[in-house]
Parts: sequence; C-alpha cells; structure tokens
Amino acid sequence: MTEDTRLVRSAPAAQPAPVGRLQSLDGLRGCAAFVVLIHHAALLSPLWPGNAAPAAAPPFSFIWWANETPLKLLSAGTEAVMVFFVLSGLVVTLPVLRPKPFDWIAYYPRRAVRLLAPVLGSVVLAAIWVMALPQISPQDEGTWLSSSSTPDFSWEWIVKAGDLFGGDGQINNPLWTLRWEMIFSLLLPVFVILAVVLARRWVLVTAAVVLLTWLGERVGASSLSYLPAFLLGALLAVNLDRVRELSTRLSGTAKGRATWAGIGVLGGLMLVGRWLASPVLDTVPELEFLLRGLTPLAAMLIVLSVIGSTALRAFFSSPVPRFLGKISFSLYLVHAPIVIFFFYALQGRPLIVAQVVGIVVSLIVGTLFWWAFEKRAHQWSISAGKVASARFSAYLGRGASTEPSGRSHDGSRPTGEQQNDDDRGSGS
Repeated sequence: MTEDTRLVRSAPAAQPAPVGRLQSLDGLRGCAAFVVLIHHAALLSPLWPGNAAPAAAPPFSFIWWANETPLKLLSAGTEAVMVFFVLSGLVVTLPVLRPKPFDWIAYYPRRAVRLLAPVLGSVVLAAIWVMALPQISPQDEGTWLSSSSTPDFSWEWIVKAGDLFGGDGQINNPLWTLRWEMIFSLLLPVFVILAVVLARRWVLVTAAVVLLTWLGERVGASSLSYLPAFLLGALLAVNLDRVRELSTRLSGTAKGRATWAGIGVLGGLMLVGRWLASPVLDTVPELEFLLRGLTPLAAMLIVLSVIGSTALRAFFSSPVPRFLGKISFSLYLVHAPIVIFFFYALQGRPLIVAQVVGIVVSLIVGTLFWWAFEKRAHQWSISAGKVASARFSAYLGRGASTEPSGRSHDGSRPTGEQQNDDDRGSGS
C-alpha cells in the first residue's frame, strides 16, 4: 500500500497500450487502508465482532447492520489486507515484465529500504504513543484492545517491532502483514516464474490458491493463508494486456459495463462472505474455513473490476481515494497506536468520541508522516538500488577487463543506469 501504481508493460501492437499511471489502483489501496483504520477503531468496543466471544448482536441493531450485511465492506480490515497482498503481487511484478532487462541487483536493496525505513520510523513513533499514557486495559483478556495494549513497555519492544521476520508487533499491531510483504519481495523471482509459466492456466492457478488458502486457514499455517494471494496479483500482471483489451471491448456496451459491475459486486460479497454467513457458522463450522479460503479470489475480482470497469475506475481515481492512496502506507503504519492512545486518553467519555478523534488524528499524522518521512524513504530506496547496482557492475567490470569502472566490458552502460527505479509496489 505504498507508492505509485504504474502500468509499465509494453503491449503488443494489436492491443491497447497500457500507458501512464492507473490511478484507480492507488485509490483502491487508499480506501483499503481507510477500511483497516475503521476496523481497528471499531475493535475498541468489546462488543464488536472480532473480539473475544462478543455477545450476538440483536437483529437490525447497528452492530448487526455493520457486520452481517454488505455494509461490512466498510470495516472488513482483515479482508482488506488480502486486497493489499493482491495489489502488491500485481504492481511489484509489473516492472519485471518490461522489455528492458530487470536490475535484480538494484531491486533487493531498493525494496528492503522502501519497506523497512518507514516501518522503523513508525516503530519509533509508536513507542512515543505507547509511553505517553499507561496502557492497562479495562477489557477482558482476548479483546483487540487488551492484546494490543502494552502495560509493561520497555525499549526491547522497539527492537522486536523492527524485526519483521521473527519479531513482535506488540506496540504496532499492523506490522504483522509486513512480514509477508518482505517474504514475497524476497521470493519475487519464484512468483514471477510461476505466473509467466502458468499465465494461460489462470483457472487452475486460482483454484490452487483457493485450496492452499483454505488449507492454511484450516490447519493454522499462516504462510499458506497469505502468500498465495501474491501469486494472484502476479498472474494479473502477466495477463494485464488481455484484461485491458477486454475492458476496452466490454466497456463500450451496457451489457459489458454491467458485467464489470457484476464482477466487482461478486468480489465484494465474497470478500465479506464469512460475515454474511455468520448466522449459520455455528452449525456449519467448516463453512467459515471455506469462505476464508475464497478471500484471495474475492480480492482479485475486486482489483480486476477496478481495472476493467469505467465507473469503478472513475470512482477510485477521484480526489479523495487518490489522496488516501498517496498516504496509504503511512496511514497503515501509524494508525493503530494512535487509536489505542485516544482510547486511554479519553476514558470516561463516550467511546465514539475516542473512535472519531483517533480516526481524525490518524489521518493527520499519516499525512504528516508521508510528507516528512515516507517520501524521503522512497528516495533513499532509489539511491540504495543505484549504488548497489553501480558498485556491482563496477566490480564485474574490473574483473572482466581494464575498462573504466563506469562501464561493462562491452562498453554498455551499467545495468543500474539502464533500469528505471519504478518497481513501486504495495508495501502492505
């Protein structure tokens, strides 16, 4: 959920060329980040579904409308993360598919800095919010507030939070998703190869992803629950030209526009399917695992519809979603400690006051964090990639010939200068 989303692949002459930036995906990512913010603000209430064994909401109550109808899309934070993962698979894969050689030497340090620098900045900021007020939860153990509060803060929590592979995001709950972003980033060659080789077998791949995700949810294997979603994004990237050609062909007719809208509606309903099926999950518990297994497919359908539907493109390209997309990674990284802070700061007032203040302050701080830190971290990542590529090319040049270190043995420019630094993926 970071960075610009660009269409970087050259299309065959017979197909519409994907030029410029697909702003609708920026907007989709921004709206997904806002949904996660709403999700965590709502979880401040111990009665909100998702907390430890909340009481069943009375039919037609506010909580019922918000969680057991399609309105759940407005607060489906866990499911929104799956949209992030599919978007990451798409936009991080696209630069690899360029006609120009992809600079893998530059990619790895660039991607690491692009993700880790904002994360570390957010960890320091989270520590400040956590230290500002005692965090002793008045709620029962197992609620989101109780599990995310840090009553025994020490400097070790900062180190743990900065370790995305084996650490503990206690002081900044959303960091758990960055572990999977990093693993996907490291395994990008594997995902790209699979997507290219299986590009025409998208039905088989999608079925395998659903099966793996279901299995991961069923047995508690997190890698199976989350990593397959990135493959669906990579598959979309490989087939992007075909999607755009189909969009051009269908969008010219009312039936075609209705088809794209139907894909989006189906994806949305599937994404929150387990919430819509809440009344029967107690009697058919296996159904929940199946519906959770469908969430990567649901996320892919949503992304597909935002690419293909002119109406959805227009909505997600409008100013508010685009602004949210710009600050999405920063908002995602900073919001949880802020929401928790205002719960404790405004105890004694109606909970809705803390929720609204936490949401507003999160948007403000997220914007400031993007402006003051994330933009600079992006530049640092580009510089890190260029330095790594240039030095590696110079090293190979010294070993191969007596040519000046700025050029390779055949006189061509170093790989780092041939490759633009546009692997702008979704950080989370």
